[in-house]
Amino acid sequence: MAGLMQAPDLILTNGKVYSISLDDRVIRGEAVAVRDGKIVKVSSASDIMALADVHTEIVDCGGNTILPGLCDAHCHPSLAAATTAGADMFGVYKQEDQTEDEVIDILMAKLKAYVDAHPEQEVIRGAGWVYQNFSPNGRFPTRHDIDRVCADRPVILESFCQHNLWVNTKAIEIAGVDENTPDTSTGCIYREKDGFPQGVFNDPEAMAYIKTGVPGYDLSVAEYKEGILWYQKECANRYGVTFVQDCMHSDNAREAYRQLAAENALSLRMRGVYHLQPGKQEEQMPQFLAWKGKDNVGNDFRIDTIKMFAEGAFHLIDGYLPHFCESIGVPANYNGELYWTDDVFVECAARAMEAGFNVHVHAMGDGSVKQSAECLAKAQHMAGKQPRNIIAHVMLTPDETAELMGKENIIANCQPAWMMLEADVSGEIAMMGKEKAMQSYPLRKFLDRDVTVAFGTDFPVTPPPDTMQEICVCMTRTITPGTIGYEQFKGQVLGDEAPASLAEAVKALSINGAYQMFGEEYTGSIEPGKSAELVVLDSDLEAMPKEEIYQVKVAKTFFKGRKVFDLEEE
Repeated sequence: MAGLMQAPDLILTNGKVYSISLDDRVIRGEAVAVRDGKIVKVSSASDIMALADVHTEIVDCGGNTILPGLCDAHCHPSLAAATTAGADMFGVYKQEDQTEDEVIDILMAKLKAYVDAHPEQEVIRGAGWVYQNFSPNGRFPTRHDIDRVCADRPVILESFCQHNLWVNTKAIEIAGVDENTPDTSTGCIYREKDGFPQGVFNDPEAMAYIKTGVPGYDLSVAEYKEGILWYQKECANRYGVTFVQDCMHSDNAREAYRQLAAENALSLRMRGVYHLQPGKQEEQMPQFLAWKGKDNVGNDFRIDTIKMFAEGAFHLIDGYLPHFCESIGVPANYNGELYWTDDVFVECAARAMEAGFNVHVHAMGDGSVKQSAECLAKAQHMAGKQPRNIIAHVMLTPDETAELMGKENIIANCQPAWMMLEADVSGEIAMMGKEKAMQSYPLRKFLDRDVTVAFGTDFPVTPPPDTMQEICVCMTRTITPGTIGYEQFKGQVLGDEAPASLAEAVKALSINGAYQMFGEEYTGSIEPGKSAELVVLDSDLEAMPKEEIYQVKVAKTFFKGRKVFDLEEE
């Protein structure tokens, strides 16, 4: 038994191991031996099968690829709980021949069906409506739309991107918001002519009026637990994902994660964040620093990250196009708003790093990405640490900013499923011009400048969180069949940069995500001594034409050596 005291519990054989190490070694083999939840050997099928005894479970992989457990290093699983405990408003996109009124009618029909089916609920929640279907200066969602469906109970509908709440009059009244409520320093309360809230609250500071003002708004811990268990089976393990960072969650969701981890009910490792809000740093930062480590449950759930938003709408170096500024009612040359001054950003980030946190920044416009990289670099030098800080989304990134990120070891968390020309990018062309929009979601820019790239889906912003779709799109930068808008955009390539290789894609989906979440020592690659997070595909990934990888399915997923998904059992 060559170095093994006991026979393996599990052997995956007749497969093709494909795993990338942090130092870019390609790890190969035909079989993997697992004992007590850990990988003990990777080798040829004959070598590994010689270790088996009558108690060893043998899984024949049929000549297909074996990947390490994959990572979704920026997503929102707890928001998915709203689809199991609230009205599902996802998937409604305005078509070319539709009016805004028709879109609202579709959404209100979905809401009415939910309201009628849940007469016992004191607060009606929902999630998934698309803010970009509407223009603030055109037909925009209002409280009156919801009032026609439900006026006697508060209704709170969160947009798919988590940046907006659409509410009815009852919710506004219960929250105590009216025409005398002051505007927030960040975000927006959309108002009627007399100043009374119109019904949409934009970005965290404005949304807080509703979230904190309506008793019972948040889901219960039990509801979150139910939603998270649904997510891990249907939206994570189904796609080979065993390591996840929830980048925006409530206190109740945090407690749900803690309880599930303590109950050994998770089939993935989960990481949370503490969200630092602009203008609240003096109150929140001491609290977060005092909480460091208190929410951790081994390695199954931890919070080692402080989340910051650098912007709400895209903050650009150059202004938006004149006609777009006019359409949204802002002055010419408007370029969005930054949420933090440089000095406060640097101070908060440095304090977080000194306490052992990494800082995870939401930034999309080139202006906010530039500010984020420069402030994180200054904070790292001030703190004397480089604790794997992250800029997520990086939709537009100046070349010199990418250079800085590589030099200062600032991680780019990218969403590969967005790296294609589709309706959102088409909308960006109207906002900022084709030249800039076609530079959206760079990947080669980061890879060529030695920036560590980790992938995330931003789910449920991008449903479903399909890892093979991620690989396919970043290797082709084109839309795939079945995606909304395929007939309109098929064959068109986003930008002119070279796409990713398979090795680059797999590394960003596995070991780099583990690295971002401080887990590369025990997961993220198929190496002896690591936890047995393993994914068996239904195809040989390396033999597939890259344009067809979106069709590949995960056949089996293993977490700590335990099978947690099997396509044949579905």
